[in-house]
Amino acid sequence: MKQLGPNLIAEKHAASRFFLALRSAGLLLIVTIVLAVFLGFVLGVRLPGMAAAEEEMKIEPPRQLGVTLVKDQPHTLLVPEQVRVALGIRKGGKDQIEVVKAPTATRPLTLYGSTALNPARHVPIRARFAPCEVVKIGQHPVYPGEAGNTSGQTEYRELLPGDRVKKGDILGVYFSVDVGCKKNDLLDALVQYELDQKIWDNMIKHSTALSDIMLDNQWRNVQQDRNAISRALNTLIAWNIPQEDIDALHEEAKKIAADKEAWFKTRAGRWVKREKQGVTGYDPDKENENPWGKVTLRAPFDGVIVERNGTVHEIIQDPTTNLFRIAQVDRLLVTAYAPEDELPTLNALKPEERVWTVQTVGANSVGGLKGRIEEIGYLIDPYQHTAVVKGYIDNPKEQIRGGQFVSCTIQIPPPQDVVEVPMDAVVEDGKYAVVFVQTDPAKPCYTMRRVQLTHRFEKTAFVRSKPFTKDEQLTAAEAEMGLLPLEPLRPGERILRTGVGELKAALLDLESRPTNEKELTAAAQRHRGK
Repeated sequence: MKQLGPNLIAEKHAASRFFLALRSAGLLLIVTIVLAVFLGFVLGVRLPGMAAAEEEMKIEPPRQLGVTLVKDQPHTLLVPEQVRVALGIRKGGKDQIEVVKAPTATRPLTLYGSTALNPARHVPIRARFAPCEVVKIGQHPVYPGEAGNTSGQTEYRELLPGDRVKKGDILGVYFSVDVGCKKNDLLDALVQYELDQKIWDNMIKHSTALSDIMLDNQWRNVQQDRNAISRALNTLIAWNIPQEDIDALHEEAKKIAADKEAWFKTRAGRWVKREKQGVTGYDPDKENENPWGKVTLRAPFDGVIVERNGTVHEIIQDPTTNLFRIAQVDRLLVTAYAPEDELPTLNALKPEERVWTVQTVGANSVGGLKGRIEEIGYLIDPYQHTAVVKGYIDNPKEQIRGGQFVSCTIQIPPPQDVVEVPMDAVVEDGKYAVVFVQTDPAKPCYTMRRVQLTHRFEKTAFVRSKPFTKDEQLTAAEAEMGLLPLEPLRPGERILRTGVGELKAALLDLESRPTNEKELTAAAQRHRGK
């Protein structure tokens, strides 16, 4: 182990004595400071950093705006001219005063919704005779110069949504087994009726030689034939089978009656005679050439195809499927949704006031499209709490489509017992709204009045002018908070248009200040926390 020299040991002892002396001096200094503070507190000697005595404490009032309270007039300020100029109340030697007046403009009520096809001007074309097969789709001409025409001659393509059709144009040709069977039933009833009617006529000629029972039985057969014809005919009409297809059955019945061998010329008759009718290749178009099962659907009126379903050789199974939907789009339905709390206002509108302005994409008019409100629904949506409002708008250029978003603005007449004021003249802090009223036009004195706003707009607001009852002026909670009672604002009264926020803050500050020596002392004690 390494041994320390005598000199090094002496130096370490000297350093230890120095640090011990330094620590003792620091402890003595701390004790001295504590003792001095204690003696100063006991003897009343003020040391640097100690709080001032009560008699030396002075409360400096905050800087004032330069306005003063008016005696004997609660919540009223006297505002000198220089302050009015600084706050913008006085400009060009004239005070910015607004004379309260009754509302002259209507208030806008905006509802949101969408457009739809006019239910009175569009119809779905359905296959009531389903199941059926699509044999052919109607043709639409594509003239030279139109998009898709490359040959320079008139071409034809299948009808598509957006194509225009005229009343009577062919929409499609369909093949239905049920239709063919029902036509056969009608034809069979026609042939049987002609035969029974001929027998009846002959029996009438020789009725004296026949019994009543035979005559009655034959007459019953005639009546059954007539009922069978009516039943088959009514079914074809209910299926919307074209009348020309039904009329063709008369000619077929005459042929069968005139030519006893006519049936053997049909496909069934040739098959009975064992004629080979098979073909080498399957052609579905040839198989569906049987006129008995064919149905031709035509356009019921002029319009635009807005929907098409089905393609050639497709089997339509569901009779509720829309094969086509044709609409006239020069007039559209507008459906908007009104909040339930606005329904009393809408119901109170006179017939000539039930007008709205519709804004949507495609409406070139800057002011929107005018339309009338035709219906206000009686059912309220339980989730959105809205009622359906319906009306119609013209669509002359047909730029607006069904399902577009729209905003509908209704100009509501102003309510009774309100006045209109500029929005800048009202100060709201979340608790209440106030205005400053000039009771005397010759004096720059302004009284703060608490008012009730009924409607708020971008630049103006409606304020209640009807007097308040005692129960309406202050609730128990508002009275406990020290709020001002509600007061009406009547037409003809003068209110400040600007600077009302600064004046309100100055008024509250002045009314909250102590006014005598006793109140000053109490304020000083509250400041010290005693």
